[in-house]
Amino acid sequence: MPTKISIIDVKDYESIPEAVVGAIKLIEDSLKFDFSNSEQILLKPNLLTSKKKACTQPAFIEGVISYLKGKGLSMNNVYLGDSPGQSQKLGSDVAKEVGIYEICEKYGINFIDFESKTPVIEKIDGALRLKEIHVAQTVKDSDILINLPRLKSHLEATMTGAIKNYWGIIPGGLKAHYHLFGKSADQFGEVLADNFSWIVKNKPNRLIVYDLQEIMEGRMGPGGGTMKTWDLILAGTDEVALDLIAMEIGKLKLKNVPHVKNAIDRSLGIGNLENIDIVGMPLENAIKQTPKFKAPGNTFTGFMAYMTGHIGYKIAKKIPALIKSKCIKCGECAQNCASNAIEFKENSFPEFLRKKCISCFCCAELCSEDAIKPKTRGLAGLFD
Repeated sequence: MPTKISIIDVKDYESIPEAVVGAIKLIEDSLKFDFSNSEQILLKPNLLTSKKKACTQPAFIEGVISYLKGKGLSMNNVYLGDSPGQSQKLGSDVAKEVGIYEICEKYGINFIDFESKTPVIEKIDGALRLKEIHVAQTVKDSDILINLPRLKSHLEATMTGAIKNYWGIIPGGLKAHYHLFGKSADQFGEVLADNFSWIVKNKPNRLIVYDLQEIMEGRMGPGGGTMKTWDLILAGTDEVALDLIAMEIGKLKLKNVPHVKNAIDRSLGIGNLENIDIVGMPLENAIKQTPKFKAPGNTFTGFMAYMTGHIGYKIAKKIPALIKSKCIKCGECAQNCASNAIEFKENSFPEFLRKKCISCFCCAELCSEDAIKPKTRGLAGLFD
């Protein structure tokens, strides 16, 4: 079955909220559910950490609310929630710092911290690595999910977008723990696809509004990368197809994004362009006006891993490195490390334990000061 995706040029509208409404209206005839019959609609933004550039833009929340109000919906059954990666913060803490919480208060949206209720343990049929997960109760109870991802580069997953945004359905520090199930980029891609497969099988009523208006790229994503304006918005109901289109626009090869490739291989969504009906801006126009998406990794690293297998991986493996001039000695990185690979003593710099490190880069991703960067292990890796 084909799927429909809209591509919107934000410059054609007076504001981002108006562009969001326009993007949804172009594909609303393909929605297989009725908002008015829903008992609980959940807006799932990306509230990674307390930095505006790392989160869903508040204007996208306003756009979705405007669309729902235009359909005559009361906000009484509309909820918004997420679980950030930082173990010491709740989604509401992040939402207040990035300007989303006040929007919820303005329109009477119910904000839900995913940690506020005991999570539900769910089995994942057909999983390759993640056989069961803890899912936030609010996600389990919702009958419509509105996914609001932002395109960003990612140290281990290459990019984070429509599929990866569902990693936030796992409450609190459990996300970091589940990194242990995937100790390489390919394995972690399988873990992300496992998590997404639960969504596909249990939450069929989904709408995705994808922020390509301002994206994050470079080796410091998804928390501290470089921001670039693309001025595009995508909307649709198939996360695999949406990620694929985002990659086409950014000239990013599928083979470099393991979780999207794995989701396509497992038929979790539409994975070929021939079955994607583009409305709004033509795809070729979007590609032409958009610069190449700069994602982590390089050709040399991939070539070495391919040619020499385990030895090449040891040399090319990336490990966290501390930028002492930025570090404030808060110890947050040690608290967020799922493999206990960081030792921290008060008023001292953190110490990275190379033999325990699984290169998940949660420490870099969640560092509020951007004080941790990835570096290639090099020849020293041969002795690990």
